Amino acid sequence: MRTLAAAVSIGAALAVAPGLESQSPTPPGNLTVSGVVVGATGNPLPFSTASLAGTAIERFSNENGEFVLGNVAPGTYHLRVRQLGFGALDTVITLHEGVSIKGLRIVLSPVAFKLATVTVRDRKSCVVPSDTAVSGSDFETIIAELRKNAERERLLGATYPFAYSLAKSFDSDSRSVPVQSGIDTVWYRSDERPRYFPGGIVRPDETRRPPNNRMMVIPVLADIGDPEFLRTHCFIYNGAVKDEGIITYQIDFSPTKSVHAADVEGSAFLDRDSFVIRRAVFRLTNGGSLRPPVLELEVTTHYREIFRGVTVVRDVNAVQTVGGQFAHPIRVREAQRLLDYHFLNGQPGDTLHRE
Repeated sequence: MRTLAAAVSIGAALAVAPGLESQSPTPPGNLTVSGVVVGATGNPLPFSTASLAGTAIERFSNENGEFVLGNVAPGTYHLRVRQLGFGALDTVITLHEGVSIKGLRIVLSPVAFKLATVTVRDRKSCVVPSDTAVSGSDFETIIAELRKNAERERLLGATYPFAYSLAKSFDSDSRSVPVQSGIDTVWYRSDERPRYFPGGIVRPDETRRPPNNRMMVIPVLADIGDPEFLRTHCFIYNGAVKDEGIITYQIDFSPTKSVHAADVEGSAFLDRDSFVIRRAVFRLTNGGSLRPPVLELEVTTHYREIFRGVTVVRDVNAVQTVGGQFAHPIRVREAQRLLDYHFLNGQPGDTLHRE
């Protein structure tokens, strides 16, 4: 099974590859922590996330809001519970030898975020979030919801690995550009992808020969929540816009001045009512520093909700403008469309899955 996408076969262009997660080892043990997540009215909150901070133990709750965290060793942990559109819960729990914790009732309150109360900040006030929980201002609230979406994608791909297939097609503005013809179907695994790091957006593709061996690792939603991404990018809330007829919240991001290599800027769009990610746009920055240069590259990803608040990529469209050996800049397009996916070892909602 291939883990990187096929390339656009021209020396001046970049291959576009889907953007491996590292977690602390799971402490060995046979204890469990279980409970239910509900809203302030008592209604269950399906597909909430529950985790023990600092470990690889994390799960989605099922459609009834019930969760089970297994393979836990005795000790003291920070239990984290998250749901889109609700305030987060962080609490300390202690497990003693031979005694599991059962029947926890986690009550989450809706976030106080109203469009009418939000002031769109001047673009100069772009803020670099810290890698800690945020609260307080409307800006911090919307950034927290974006990070929840990122954490959910990371949890889905790493804890509930699935295989998926993409249909890929290519075209360009010039017949002189030898792009791949027809549609290529490629299979990937969700738990096998390159991880973001500053200066690592453009990387060598070991499966190809120079000069056609460069690829741009497409950042994915999970990358936006990565501590390295948060440390090297600033964010700004840019108001409410319509996206395919749906009102969304737009959050823009761009590299900080500390990033000198090729990187990405762009926007994420969250559904106004559910805070679920609908679309993300990534644009290559400082592409002129590459040899040969990439004048422009923009990747647009649309998301599909497969469970409440749980999304996968629906389609990816990349457009890049390349120069170098061509008399005039050439536009090259690559489209990727989700064909199929299947979970390899349980799926969200399988709360009683035996760890």
